[in-house]
Amino acid sequence: MQNQGTGFGRNSHVPAVEAKPLTFAFRHLTAVENRLHLLESTLRRLFPTGEMDAITRTLLTDEVPTDQPPSASVGPINQVSVDDPLPPDPMTWDGVFPNDSSPRETETDLRMGAELRDQASPFNCLLTGSPHKPELVGTGDEENELLDNYFLHYHTLYPILHEGTFRLEYKGQIKASPHWQILASTVLAIGAWLTVPARHDLDKRYFAKAQNMVQRVSFAEKGDITLVQSLVLLGEFSKKQASPEESGHYIGTAVRMAVFLNLHIKPTSPYSSELDKEIRRRVWWSVYCAESCSAKIYGRPLLLPEEMLITVEPVSNIHESTLRSSATLFPVQTDHPTVYTGLIQQSSYHRMANKIYRRLLSTPSITPQNVHEVDSMIDAWHNGSSLCTQVIDHSSAPEWHLAACRRQILCDRSLRQLIHRPLLLKWLKNMSMNTGPPTEKHPNEIRCRANGLNMARTTIGIISESIVDGDYSPLTLSFTLYAFFHALIVPLIHLKADPSSPESISCIQDIKKAELALNHLSIERDDLSQYFIAVLRRLFLVASQTNSEESGQGILSDGKRMVNPHDVQSVPHGIFGNECLALLDNEALKSGTGLNFSEWVNS
Repeated sequence: MQNQGTGFGRNSHVPAVEAKPLTFAFRHLTAVENRLHLLESTLRRLFPTGEMDAITRTLLTDEVPTDQPPSASVGPINQVSVDDPLPPDPMTWDGVFPNDSSPRETETDLRMGAELRDQASPFNCLLTGSPHKPELVGTGDEENELLDNYFLHYHTLYPILHEGTFRLEYKGQIKASPHWQILASTVLAIGAWLTVPARHDLDKRYFAKAQNMVQRVSFAEKGDITLVQSLVLLGEFSKKQASPEESGHYIGTAVRMAVFLNLHIKPTSPYSSELDKEIRRRVWWSVYCAESCSAKIYGRPLLLPEEMLITVEPVSNIHESTLRSSATLFPVQTDHPTVYTGLIQQSSYHRMANKIYRRLLSTPSITPQNVHEVDSMIDAWHNGSSLCTQVIDHSSAPEWHLAACRRQILCDRSLRQLIHRPLLLKWLKNMSMNTGPPTEKHPNEIRCRANGLNMARTTIGIISESIVDGDYSPLTLSFTLYAFFHALIVPLIHLKADPSSPESISCIQDIKKAELALNHLSIERDDLSQYFIAVLRRLFLVASQTNSEESGQGILSDGKRMVNPHDVQSVPHGIFGNECLALLDNEALKSGTGLNFSEWVNS
């Protein structure tokens, strides 16, 4: 059957006289389509974070008169419902790359800036919607205090957020990410964790709330900067709870999402403000540092891209008040400390350290020449870093800057200790098994051991003094104890390898000094620090038993024989892992409730 008046094909029976109005209709429809395309392009530029669906719904809803229901309308509008699904917004990341590009730079969900405060503007009312405050776990006043705690203490050492943007989102004055509730709950958890005295496990309740929301996120579909920030903070908080597997999962997911969002690539979008670009840099390098620390502590391969693929610039050393979302020119960087100085130095150091890390992981055995080359690389970084040559006035420097400097010093010393440790363990094995050549034939190894011991003694002195004086930050305490452990391993190895050497007396003194210092610590809510303390106390016990062996006491009080030197295991290749620490264990100690060194990072 032929169409009659309903089609425009070859067999259409539309009279010729109607061609003119139909041609006009086509032109009109084309003009409307062009205007719609123009409007869509304009909206995408105004809302680069992909909120066109919600905005269109709001506009359609606002068109309905408030004094009559939508069904009272007549005409074609009845066929349009605000609940009908709209076409997918091409600016939203749906988990699939476009055929010709990677994820768009605008899909980072950066905030539109602090200038959107005026809620009297109808346009701004469209942006803000309802307030974004999370459901209360504590009181409103408590939550404000927790936010202040976070930005006063945590943010100054780990500046992954932009405080002005976050507070505007918290007040509901600017549009927030769909994942903002996760971020807010995590921030409040950290703020509660920092509150003294503790308040009814508020930190764990907020943390559990954030975890529950994360479990409902489909990571194959959505991703934005807010979610990346949330995952990093969740990973750091999990670490404080002594949950390394959970922490590694969160941080690993944050790394993959950050790479998928191209945060590691220098942004080129002409629609991104200077503040947006700086936020991207801060988030990427915060992710970079979190993953770098996590990989080295737990002895696993890095999930980060190769250095040649990272083109984003370093974080800028500027004060927060000098850069606003409306700025078209970037402020001049300062030579004075800012909350970003520590992140700048830490990220630069990890870039150098990761090269060493990848290199040593692929090296079957470490030689004195390898140690010398790596030490030279670290020294070259120090000589080339202007931040390392600055003289710090401890009387006037803010506490957060001093804490960042102490963290960097211990990070550097821990890396050097880890690099020296394989030679120490090789020496311990040879001395225990009596199968290695005389040490006099290896002057380079002797020199490496001496340098490592001197460095360890200095580190033990620095940390012991800071603990006794109370000169440490709760935020970096667990890492301080981690560095303490690696420093104390050195004199313990010397004691076990050659207890009759002249250095043995000073080694015992160093261990005793550390043991006395540890008695000054009182920790309540830092599970990871408590775990490190348990490991350190076990180390002191091993040192005590080693000293007893030298005194001829080969039998423990319960009648069990202590392990002989030839009972040790072979040294594995990985220097950043934990298996090699089994060399220090005594079989008699394993039967108790103490912690094995071989599992110290995996509980």
